[in-house]
Amino acid sequence: MMVGKYKEGKMTVHYKSSPSRLARLFKQGREKWKKKALDRQKKLEFADVKMRDLEKSRDKWKQEAKELAKRNKQLERDALIRQAEIEKKKKDNKGRQHRRR
Repeated sequence: MMVGKYKEGKMTVHYKSSPSRLARLFKQGREKWKKKALDRQKKLEFADVKMRDLEKSRDKWKQEAKELAKRNKQLERDALIRQAEIEKKKKDNKGRQHRRR
């Protein structure tokens, strides 16, 4: 238990517990605080690493998706060109068949 006195802009605190008990309690409190701070720091470091890895993975997949989309467009263009060539050959063949008759 603590009893406080206010004197000329300063707060003086007098404890009823013995100094050895106070020292032990203060030390325990400090150790708990340090452990919590270290645990928090480890969690933050883990989160930073995870976030970095996720960003790297997301960027990789994003790039791959862009490349596949580009490839898909090229294949669609090629397919249209081939289709046009086939249609043209069909027309040419029909024209030749009519001339033979």
